[in-house]
Amino acid sequence: MAACPRGADCVFHQTIEPSVIKRVRYASAYVYCRGGRHEECAIHSCLVRGEQVSRNLMPDGAIGDYMDEQAGAAKRRFLVIEDSPVFAALAASTLASHFAGAEIVRHSSFTAAAEDLRSGDHTAVVCGFGLGDGKTAHHVRELTSAPIVVLTGRPGEIDAPRRSQVVAKSAGPEALAAALRAVLA
Repeated sequence: MAACPRGADCVFHQTIEPSVIKRVRYASAYVYCRGGRHEECAIHSCLVRGEQVSRNLMPDGAIGDYMDEQAGAAKRRFLVIEDSPVFAALAASTLASHFAGAEIVRHSSFTAAAEDLRSGDHTAVVCGFGLGDGKTAHHVRELTSAPIVVLTGRPGEIDAPRRSQVVAKSAGPEALAAALRAVLA
């Protein structure tokens, strides 16, 4: 297969080439780098014209979020809605350590988070199932289409909202990080 001659100049190529996981995740885009379709690549076209390339431009012209979280290039914004200060701190700490450079906004109730939820300006939401005042994670789903990770003490007993993952509060930070990666994939 023919490799793109601009691979050394391409942020997308430099980001995914060393990572088997990213090459699998972006297999449909990777063919522009290694599948002989580089002339059709939106990034390649910008580089040939000498234009500045957006860090999130995908080869097919779409805007994606492919940059490595550890490099901090892709700005992510997470909402944490949890009335327990202990679990709010655990969620925020987990997000900070697994998604370096991400903005983390914490709210202790659904009411306090409602405006942020309506803005749609977030990557994902981590919340408890019960949010006080009779509100649940289902009310969060009504205000946002972002992926949700629900923290609960009773994982087998709740009806989770669509496009969500459930994590037992006792499972720890690695389980929370894994659930976040699953809903963001």
